[in-house]
Amino acid sequence: MIKEEHLQLVDNHWAVLALSEAERDRGLKVANARLVKKAVGRQIHIDFPENGSDDDLLRRLAMAYEMAAIEGLSAVLNPASGNDELRAQCAAGAWRAFTLRRLFDLPEQEEERIFHILHLSALAYCGDRWSDLRRWYNENEQIIHVPSVADASWDRRLLYRLFECWIRLFRKKRWDDLDRIREIIAGLREDQKTYESGVLNNGSNIADRAMAFRLIALYHWAKGTELLAKYMLQGEPADISSRLDKHYESAIDAATAGSDTQLEVLLRWLHAASRQMVAGSIWWVARAVNSRVTKFIREVTKQQAMFELLPPQRAALQEQGLLDQATTAIVVEMPTSGGKTLLAQFRMLQALNQFDQDSGWVAYVAPTRALTAQITRRLRRDFETIGIRVEQLTGAVEIDTFEDDLLTRNGENRAFDVLVATPEKLQLVIRNKKVPRPLALIVMDEAHNIEDETRGLRIELLLATIKRECTSANFLLLMPYVEKAETLARWLAQDVSAGRAISIG
Repeated sequence: MIKEEHLQLVDNHWAVLALSEAERDRGLKVANARLVKKAVGRQIHIDFPENGSDDDLLRRLAMAYEMAAIEGLSAVLNPASGNDELRAQCAAGAWRAFTLRRLFDLPEQEEERIFHILHLSALAYCGDRWSDLRRWYNENEQIIHVPSVADASWDRRLLYRLFECWIRLFRKKRWDDLDRIREIIAGLREDQKTYESGVLNNGSNIADRAMAFRLIALYHWAKGTELLAKYMLQGEPADISSRLDKHYESAIDAATAGSDTQLEVLLRWLHAASRQMVAGSIWWVARAVNSRVTKFIREVTKQQAMFELLPPQRAALQEQGLLDQATTAIVVEMPTSGGKTLLAQFRMLQALNQFDQDSGWVAYVAPTRALTAQITRRLRRDFETIGIRVEQLTGAVEIDTFEDDLLTRNGENRAFDVLVATPEKLQLVIRNKKVPRPLALIVMDEAHNIEDETRGLRIELLLATIKRECTSANFLLLMPYVEKAETLARWLAQDVSAGRAISIG
């Protein structure tokens, strides 16, 4: 994820500093004023006078940030290089460039409009502005239309169809968005037989040569698009990165040979956006965990159009070690609606896999009966199809006969793999040693309640009891914020070095 320090570094890049300090300050103030005006409309009067040179200033400033981002593109495409600083520079430059370019007027000419929208979208992806891009799409739905291909030349027909494919890839509202791409590319293959020859016989060798290179670039772009859509839907092919590299590098070479600078620049950004999309896909994360997680993803993507992780989820899993098996206690600070439940599900599946031979179980603790019921419904929906049993304990202060039977069943006869309960009820279960199987993981939702005078004592008592009675248990605490998260993680960990605080948001 992009941090403030990354934005400050890119603000001091030589391309940005080539503009005077007064120009830089003016450009950012104009951008902020326009964004505020757009957000509030006519409800509030914003007294910020603009002048005729502001549009040109925004374009020059956007280009400067984009130049800084382009310097880091190779590091983005080759993550094994280990050049984290250049990758961060690319993301921060794209972040800033998107902020400015989204304020530009949309070109009226169809081809220019297409290049503008795709360029803006790729910058948003590379700058971790996915949610902002979706908002921009919603605000500009009327102008993001696909031009008619009737009477269009073959190269334009290709471009218009690829534009439609990429709008679907960036938007990903539903299954149809990605499934339709396969049909569009198949249709282009059929159209090629009819229309291709019509643009390659212009009577001019120079024009024919330029068109041939343009078509080669578009064909490779189309193949890369098809591969990306298939991967986002199915998690295949496994070697997606190398295949994308092959087609985009060939497309860029062809655009360069044909002196098509605008297409070349767009392809470079779409190449990077493709790799970002793969790296953020739910399939890419699953490949390195275990078969249980892969099965879970395969099933959950059938039920809902979930293709990618949100940037905070991706950061927790890929950068901050949420699934590090050596870490036994993790405190996750993430805003509400940041996707904490999905992160918990990944960690739960990992724990069940680790304790599989011992029939280990997971406890999911929520502070209220209403929340435990809600979580139980979601976990059952997502886990039932992969054979993971989820049960919920009532909020009563004693364990009844039915619950006693549910808790004590063992082996193949066991009634649950995941148990959802309030802190008070789980305290009874642990203290009375009701479950004859090892507790693999406790997930504590809304764990910031530990700072509450009343609830905090109960939560602390429960955590201390589990730490004492279930020595092999791992801990995952989810909260929007808590003081001294690192200290809390170290206290819970089996070893002080095995505690970790993950802060995102």
